Amino acid sequence: MSQAEPLFSGFPAVDYTAWKSRVLEELKGADYAKIVWKTPDGIAMEPWYNRSTAVPFPAVPTGRATNRWNICQQIAASNAAQGADAAAAAVAGGADAIEFRLADPSLVSSTNLAVLTGKLDLSKVELFFSGAIGDASALLGNLMAIPGFSSASGAILNDASNASLVAIERRPARFRTLSVNTERFHEAGATIAQELAFSLAEASDLLNRATDSGIDAAKAASSIEVVFCCGTSHFPELARLRAFRAMWPQLLSAYGVPATSAPEPKLFVRTSRRSASVLDPYTNILRLSTEAVSAILGGCDTLQLSSFDPAGAVSPELADRITRNIHHLLREESGLDRVVDPAAGSFAIDTMTESLCREAWRLLQEVEAAGGLKLAEAAGKVAAMIAPAAEARQKAVHGRKRSLIGINRFTVAPSAEVSAAVKASPQRAAEAAPDFERLRLRMLDHALKTGSVPRVAVWMHGDPAKCFRVSAFAEDFLRTGGFEIMPAMALPLETKSCRTVTEHEPDIVVLCWTGDDDLAALPALLEAMQEMHKETIVVMAAKPPEDADTYIKAGLDRFIHLGSDAYACLLSLQHKTGVL
Repeated sequence: MSQAEPLFSGFPAVDYTAWKSRVLEELKGADYAKIVWKTPDGIAMEPWYNRSTAVPFPAVPTGRATNRWNICQQIAASNAAQGADAAAAAVAGGADAIEFRLADPSLVSSTNLAVLTGKLDLSKVELFFSGAIGDASALLGNLMAIPGFSSASGAILNDASNASLVAIERRPARFRTLSVNTERFHEAGATIAQELAFSLAEASDLLNRATDSGIDAAKAASSIEVVFCCGTSHFPELARLRAFRAMWPQLLSAYGVPATSAPEPKLFVRTSRRSASVLDPYTNILRLSTEAVSAILGGCDTLQLSSFDPAGAVSPELADRITRNIHHLLREESGLDRVVDPAAGSFAIDTMTESLCREAWRLLQEVEAAGGLKLAEAAGKVAAMIAPAAEARQKAVHGRKRSLIGINRFTVAPSAEVSAAVKASPQRAAEAAPDFERLRLRMLDHALKTGSVPRVAVWMHGDPAKCFRVSAFAEDFLRTGGFEIMPAMALPLETKSCRTVTEHEPDIVVLCWTGDDDLAALPALLEAMQEMHKETIVVMAAKPPEDADTYIKAGLDRFIHLGSDAYACLLSLQHKTGVL
């Protein structure tokens, strides 16, 4: 019996130098940097990593036997009995961790806590508390009075600045009373390396307070739950959790905790709200799945997925079930709980992990030099560090350089259920919606008041293949602002075509002309359209020529193109078409 032939043995080995030479040849003189991806942190990622180019990678310690994560569901608790029922239903549906987000400090009383947790097996269900929890020490004391709580696991997810060090000594072995929460930095627009640096700085602040109070650093570290938000950039998000695990022992060593006895970090991951769609909730299921895979493969201990339906278009029970089922599919059908640190050995991900460690540690040193996170925040240094990244991200989203499917690209009209939910609770929708969706919410409100939305006529001229590409861009661009797009028309560049394109009195005419000499006819045709329907706004889908001002003075409103600030353009066009 012959030995099986090794996989890929039929392919010759590829030398990196020969590979890069061939790539440069294929680029035909273009800069190699064109195919090097830069993350928002400025980390350059090559298109190919291999043994010959590998750098020393950081150790990512983990003592986990499996990659199993806790399926956490957040319960917004304003009433103890109702919260208890919701938690029991979540556990029956497959959750094995519950976060009670308390709406009222009165729920921290021993009576209310006993009701809130009364339907749960505290030895099997992880418990997390957030929201209006007040003094963590008082909360822990009331929890300790509940029978069986001594075997509970979970954490109090309170503001680290209000953390009670007293609770460290009194807590059950598996229940953590300190938390490091990067959610505020994430929502402010921080990059992944910045969030890593701030999480380590906040942990350092807690350890510093603990050791100053005579509490052993290892004991304090084992009391910390670290909370991250996970976005849709798959590999950096995956590498972020690995980078934190790699840097955690280094931080603890600064407080005298040897790496051999350092407690493992406990990572609680929430999905990001920065990219969630209000008007296209079913696309959120794909986003949540991507974010979940990143968090799971990165090694999260507990994962909480936001509801896929922020507007409340479907019943809460259905929304919770569909969202929980993402976990079940990834665990039971994909088997993502079976392999610990599956990214280990990937040259690209290990390189990204190492790069994030270096950048985060550099930023941490900046924060520590400013006196620690608390002082750095108070002095405005943290906000100043985040501001350029937040501005760059907003610019990329507004300019559609960063695509958010269903939000700033490839939008669809909201379903009847979503429209009804938005109409019933417009404030809830507006608070949850990203900028582009606020444009469409304005348009929906305008339609309710007037019975219609501004319409767009598309005038194509030139090579059909090019015209269809340009018109597809223009239609997607304007539909993102909620405008109604009429069927495109292929018309010659002559005056009678102006009558055809304005016949149904569109609010906007977008010109998708692709001929080299088409602009020569533009001034005369603009004048003709103004005579036929003065209120019509004319837009050209093309990169502005050097003499663009000439056409603007002749009556063209603007050029829209890949470099446009789409959000600003759409907001302006809404104002000009009477959408308030």
